[in-house]
Amino acid sequence: MNRRWTGLVITSVLSLAALLSLARAANVDEDLKKLETERAAAVVRGDAATLAKQRSDDYTFINVYGRMSDKSQMVDAFKNGQSKLASDELSDMKVRLYGNTAVITGKADVKGTLGGKDITGQMMFTRVYVKKGGHWQSVAFQQTLVSNP
Repeated sequence: MNRRWTGLVITSVLSLAALLSLARAANVDEDLKKLETERAAAVVRGDAATLAKQRSDDYTFINVYGRMSDKSQMVDAFKNGQSKLASDELSDMKVRLYGNTAVITGKADVKGTLGGKDITGQMMFTRVYVKKGGHWQSVAFQQTLVSNP
C-alpha cells in the first residue's frame, strides 16, 4: 500500500473513532438526562426505594436552606413524609462528562416541602454522578433557590 492510501486509511479510522466517541457522549448525555427525569418522578411519587438505588452510599445533599444530609437522612425524609413534593419539573439541563464522572446542571420548578419546610419555587441545581459497576449513581446534589429581584 502506498503512503497516500495509508494516510487516507489512518485519517478515516481516526475520523470514525471521533464520530463514535461523539455518538457515545450524546447517548450518555441523553441517558443521564433520562435518569434525572426518572429521579424527579420518583421524588414526586415518594418512591424511596428508587431514590436509594440511584444514590451512592456516600451521597451528600445540600438543600436550599444550606442543610446537609446523607443518603439515609434524605431517603428517610421521603419515607416518613417529612419531605414531599407535588411537582418537580426539570428544564435547561446540561451534562458535562469527565470520564466516569458527570456533572448535570439545570433548573427545577418545585412545589412541596423538604425536611418539613416549604421549598416551592424555582431552583438551580448541580448533581454529580459517578459510573460504578456499569451504573450511574448520584454522589452529590446541591440546590439553590432562585431569587426574584
